[in-house]
Amino acid sequence: MAVATCVVALAFCAPRFHAAGGFAAFCVMAFVTAAASAWAATASHRMDERRCVMIILVAAVAMRVPFALAAPYLSSDIYRYIWDGRVQAHGINPYRYVPAAPELATLRDQLIYPNINRADYAPTIYPPAAQILFLLSTRISESMLAMKACMLAFDALGVASLLGILRYLGMPAQRIAAYAWHPLVLWEIAGNGHIDAAMTGTMLLSMWMFITRSPLQAAAVTTFAGLMKPIALLALPVYWKPWDWRMPAMVVVLAAMLYAPYLSVGWKVFGFAAGYAAEEGYKAGGGFWYPDLLQLLTGPIAGIGRAYLVAAALGLGVLAVRISFRADRSARASMASAAVIVVVFLILLTPHYPWYYLAATPFLAFYPRLLTLWVLTVGGLQMHDVIIGDVVPDYGVRQMIFHSAVLIVIAWDLYRHRRAGGRQISPSDVNQAIQPITEK
Repeated sequence: MAVATCVVALAFCAPRFHAAGGFAAFCVMAFVTAAASAWAATASHRMDERRCVMIILVAAVAMRVPFALAAPYLSSDIYRYIWDGRVQAHGINPYRYVPAAPELATLRDQLIYPNINRADYAPTIYPPAAQILFLLSTRISESMLAMKACMLAFDALGVASLLGILRYLGMPAQRIAAYAWHPLVLWEIAGNGHIDAAMTGTMLLSMWMFITRSPLQAAAVTTFAGLMKPIALLALPVYWKPWDWRMPAMVVVLAAMLYAPYLSVGWKVFGFAAGYAAEEGYKAGGGFWYPDLLQLLTGPIAGIGRAYLVAAALGLGVLAVRISFRADRSARASMASAAVIVVVFLILLTPHYPWYYLAATPFLAFYPRLLTLWVLTVGGLQMHDVIIGDVVPDYGVRQMIFHSAVLIVIAWDLYRHRRAGGRQISPSDVNQAIQPITEK
């Protein structure tokens, strides 16, 4: 109870502390909140489960209140969500025009439009399931609070699904604290209202459906989640039973149905995806931090970015195939496989924005002692730097420290696995490598 009271109090003061203390205060708050969530997920097992879960959930709701009521200042993406919903409500395809287009001049206001990022050159990047969600949310209210409430509803769906999975697997329900109190969830879902909340909550629902023996329905829900944000599609190799044609066919048909209402713009239906890849450096084979780390030691290496991109894609493809053809299809092995493919994808992608790591946070409920997950999800928050005049280490330096730390904890977790298993790690172990670490 004392820990819960402290983290709730910290949450209510967080925006003010950040404004006053800048980057250093932000990092300290993130670390303290993460430490509290880790403690509640592990040490609280000695207490009554029902009472602990109730305290954790009540505190989680309270912690979200100040973030939900505060204006989003770490990201402006929510303004684009509201704009896309407004455009659709007026019968206009959101993929047709950039917000600054003269055809949309009558839709502009003084609150939403001035805060849209890339308004003069980027059409929307968000896939059709996200667009449907934006439309439905803005029909309730074209406000930030309504959009945040929508994302928090999916956040609650994710928490409920996680609790169901934990109980099904026979794991302590208190582990829900690792997700429910996580600072990344608080800042990026309650604070910034990111669409990743809807993607993560829906993906977790699909995982609960899958382990309770509804694989086709789980794949359908995952497809919907993936058309909010594509990271969710990484769960499909976990669900697919080799040589069963029904699941791939259903995924294609459902995706086609969701895209159909927007096809009047032709290939523009894929929005700013290509432009975003180019803007972030991915299209040219750059934008990845591990090749940059290597070149700090060796100097420039011609073509290393493209080589890394090809190798990463091939490696992820091989991992997806191995997961699909895994011999152990139990619920625990399936959750381990889902955790591995999501985490490996994020490690290889090296996202430039912390909210991408939201897809990995739920797995902390199953593997609360896996340091790689903690460093990815908590360390990613240091990418934010929004306080004017604040003294902050250079972004490149922060990224180098972050990704170097990721490499170090990966090595440590693999070493712990080797000690727990008593043998060398082989490629065939990849989808089970995290299990011995966390079940000791």
